[in-house]
Amino acid sequence: MLEKIIAYQNKAESNFEKRKNLSTIVHYVIAFILFMVSTIIAAFTLPIRFIYKKILGKKEASVLLTLEGNDIDSLLKKEALVLIDFWAEWCGPCVMMGSIIKEFATESKGVKVLKINADLNRSIVNKYQIKGLPQFVLIKEGKEVKRFAGAMTKADLIKFCKV
Repeated sequence: MLEKIIAYQNKAESNFEKRKNLSTIVHYVIAFILFMVSTIIAAFTLPIRFIYKKILGKKEASVLLTLEGNDIDSLLKKEALVLIDFWAEWCGPCVMMGSIIKEFATESKGVKVLKINADLNRSIVNKYQIKGLPQFVLIKEGKEVKRFAGAMTKADLIKFCKV
């Protein structure tokens, strides 16, 4: 369901950029409303999600890379291809993408995924000049290859990571 919402939002935005008529405007407004609703839901459920993760959440082995301190450069040099996901707990599209990113990280071969909480890692956010969330930066052999701002489906992530 979440992937369908993300796909709808991306298609509405793309169609609106190409041509502006009544249909594309209506779809763009609906996509914007969905974005706002997801952000409001993310903001209001933040305390519940925090409590769940800290108290009730089970510790499980993660397929996602973890950043220790602010030493991102050494981590990126160790891996051939890294997809950095800049996100925040209050960001609706970021929260919607959580399960998609985890599934992508589990299934992808040759691409490591690093999630960076933008609120907790301001120096890294500034280094990569992140202006909006979610934002994805693809790093190959320590160098940025490309970036995308906005939510993506798993199929979009697979296509984005092909270099």
